[in-house]
Amino acid sequence: MIESVALCGGVVAGISYYENRQIRLEEYRIASGCLPEVFDQTKLVFLSDLHNRCFGTDQEELMKIIDVIGPDMILVGGDMVVGKPGMTTQTAYHLLSQLAKKYSVVAADGNHEYRMKIYTDTYGKQYEEYVAALRACKVSYLSNQTIKICKKGSSIWITGLSIEREYYRRGSKTEMDPDYLNRTIGKKERGRFHILLAHNPLYFPEYAEWGADLILSGHNHGGWIRLPVFGGLVSPQMRFFPDYDAGLYRQGESQMIISRGLGTHTFPIRVNNYPEISVITLRKLRT
Repeated sequence: MIESVALCGGVVAGISYYENRQIRLEEYRIASGCLPEVFDQTKLVFLSDLHNRCFGTDQEELMKIIDVIGPDMILVGGDMVVGKPGMTTQTAYHLLSQLAKKYSVVAADGNHEYRMKIYTDTYGKQYEEYVAALRACKVSYLSNQTIKICKKGSSIWITGLSIEREYYRRGSKTEMDPDYLNRTIGKKERGRFHILLAHNPLYFPEYAEWGADLILSGHNHGGWIRLPVFGGLVSPQMRFFPDYDAGLYRQGESQMIISRGLGTHTFPIRVNNYPEISVITLRKLRT
């Protein structure tokens, strides 16, 4: 029995070691009638859950892949850092600041950034300094804020949502007040194409009800171990076979893409679950 457990553990460790050092591209086409014509064929790269992971010296492997894609914009869905005492923000800062030299970069909080933000007794000004440094490098860092992206007289909107820690509670889902999103980020105006950077995919129905056209999430790390047919095994909330683990989901006029993320923390497990760069092409839906 002990030998079998040790063998299984060794196999998982070996697979995880290999997969954690690979990157896979996942390509999506998102069509919407609300998308202005001038944004048709806009190419986005979505990054999430780096957790201080390095791909080559100074992230050169990651940068090369992104340069080959040649996106119009890079969107970042949070948890680029590890929110634990003594952990650095420099790995995430270096990557995003280098990307901002070439591309428009829009970033939002995950639960790890939010942890640094609220527990100042533990982290001091680490969050404040991290965000200020990124903004100084022309990264648009959004914490319950919205920006308008303009092109030839037309616009789309991007909001970075930062929800409280109670919505990341393990074991059970904390119900979200129906008016919570309106109070937190304001009402979504009809007819606008609106991208919502919302780290936790668990609240997809609430995001769709709010009116987001495209939701970009991460957080679940693909479910750690992905099983054929069943998908991801477990979420960070310790929910087995979570409803939303990775890939594309639809509800009404809303679509959500969940990245498997780039890194891991605490338990560096990945089986059938390669680190992901999401490549998203926006399409004008013509009737």
